Amino acid sequence: MLLRFFKKIDRSKKILVIHIAKTAGTSLRKMLEDEYGRQRVYPGTFHLEHLPNGWYPLGSEMLKDFLKLPPHNVLAGHFTAAMADMVPTPYRTAIFLRDPIQRSLSMLNQFSHMLHVPITTLLENEQFMTDNIADYQTRIMGAAGVCDPHQVGTVDDDALARAVGRLESLDFVGITERFAESCRIFDRLFDTRISKSIQRIHVFRPEGTELQEHMPRIEPLVQRDQVLYDAALARFKVQ
Repeated sequence: MLLRFFKKIDRSKKILVIHIAKTAGTSLRKMLEDEYGRQRVYPGTFHLEHLPNGWYPLGSEMLKDFLKLPPHNVLAGHFTAAMADMVPTPYRTAIFLRDPIQRSLSMLNQFSHMLHVPITTLLENEQFMTDNIADYQTRIMGAAGVCDPHQVGTVDDDALARAVGRLESLDFVGITERFAESCRIFDRLFDTRISKSIQRIHVFRPEGTELQEHMPRIEPLVQRDQVLYDAALARFKVQ
């Protein structure tokens, strides 16, 4: 702990964390708060406590007020990967991807708890499934020219091609199912020590097998995500 406390931080090198929901992004953010300090991650726990509903601001809002953002080493949010091309100063980039079936089931489970509705109700809600499940990781990775997920148009094969291509442009691509190993790679790339204090926050499916009966409903909706995930696994093996 003393080594961590006295560690010299290079404040000139900043990290942009593209947080895809239900890929362990909150865990990563908490670990980076321990690494850099709660006020050096924006928006982190220190800032979210004072933001509406404790939610991330939109990426477009961050860009609009970029010069007014608090000093930070890490900028995180539920923005698309296109955000990396839109921020006016250089950032190194990081993202976690997850098995699309497991991510979808975790998303369904979280919203079921939050909204107090059965998962079957969410599965029947076409708008919810389009916005939160259908090739969602491809939506984030393959967006062109927009940083807010809800601004992304049709997620088609062109979006998938952009998403797969963008894997190579990011500095770090982690795999949620290989979280500890991913954190060690993160440490090597970014000169951090997060692998020494791994946390798992907001784990709604601790065994990872709950709700498997819903897989047949989800599989047809995440076929592009599966292609993207397989490409991310291939990249992960050579990091």
